[in-house]
Amino acid sequence: MIEFHDALHIVLDHAAATGTQGISLDSACGRILALDVNAPSDLPPFSKSAMDGYACRKEDTENGMEVLEVIAAGKLPVHQIVPGTCSKIMTGALIPRGANAVLMVENATLHNRRVYGPRPGSDNIIRQGEDLKAGEPVLRAGTLLQPQHLSLLAMCGITTVTVSREITVGILSTGDELIEPGTPFLPGKIYNSNSWQLMAMMRHMGAVPTYYGIAPDSPQETRLRLQAALDANQVVILTGGVSEGDYDCVPGVIRELGFEILFDRIRVQPGKPTIFAVSPSTGKFLFGLPGNPVSSFVQCRLIVHPFLAAMQGARWQPITTVFRLKGEYTRRKAERMAHIPIRINNDGTCSPVPYNGSAHLVALSSAHGLGRIPVGIQSIRDGEPIQVVLF
Repeated sequence: MIEFHDALHIVLDHAAATGTQGISLDSACGRILALDVNAPSDLPPFSKSAMDGYACRKEDTENGMEVLEVIAAGKLPVHQIVPGTCSKIMTGALIPRGANAVLMVENATLHNRRVYGPRPGSDNIIRQGEDLKAGEPVLRAGTLLQPQHLSLLAMCGITTVTVSREITVGILSTGDELIEPGTPFLPGKIYNSNSWQLMAMMRHMGAVPTYYGIAPDSPQETRLRLQAALDANQVVILTGGVSEGDYDCVPGVIRELGFEILFDRIRVQPGKPTIFAVSPSTGKFLFGLPGNPVSSFVQCRLIVHPFLAAMQGARWQPITTVFRLKGEYTRRKAERMAHIPIRINNDGTCSPVPYNGSAHLVALSSAHGLGRIPVGIQSIRDGEPIQVVLF
């Protein structure tokens, strides 16, 4: 077995760049930025009012001020503020020349057509360029673009971005016991959940998945489906058949197809029988994930997702933090790093979700993350810290 972090380093070191393309902003969510973006101009582009009130000289408020005009957002001021004057102004409107503060409307009193108020404690002005100066970096290459990033780019007036090309991924399940959802239930069979799970996980990372169905536990059938997936995709992920059972034929088929298996077992729980293989002749990659759905999810999250990100120029890792455990967790064996479903409590602690093992999808679906227990740690007592990998 290989240590988890060694396996992750091997995977990341073999990630090959996918190339780049320019796309419109409305198609960029979930894609990875390929080039740095710098601010084309100051942000905000002008000094503006932070609230509704009166643009003025703060030294004049207590003596009263004549109102020159009303400045709405998007309107250019006509008058300059001179001693003893002010302009009523709306949130976001451009600050007129001569003003050094905005008197909040809540603090203003109108008397004999003059505005009075206490001297503002702050200027209540959002200054030109206080967020970004022209030429400063907006986003760095490798950013996984999310809605907040797209909003920032739009605020800078940017409508197109250069991103890494999407990765095509073939998805394949193996096992005589599997049937597709929607077909009549048969005794001894189980519905194929892994492929649906993996297809969704691929889309989440900006990949383009294609499903190649269920391969029975036959080397010939597995080879045919696997070859079809490899012919059409840069990366192939299959689940099941990767362990050491009598019907686990995947490792042999992978080698027959010219792949070099760089590791086939990771010192982690769940997900020990995980394969990563490369084809020197074609430059393609193959992951063999365990058949149990929790194992498949965990290894896709911890190993495959970072690999796909690295191919697109990003060093993505799931967010991890530390919580205090409420209750106690004990395991029988401690020779592997473990990941257990965890829920975050309202009091800032976390609790293990009742968990029956790597086929228990119900536990996974109700969890907020995975509690990570290092090799050699058999129990965590109430109140002790535990690292949590957040979903």
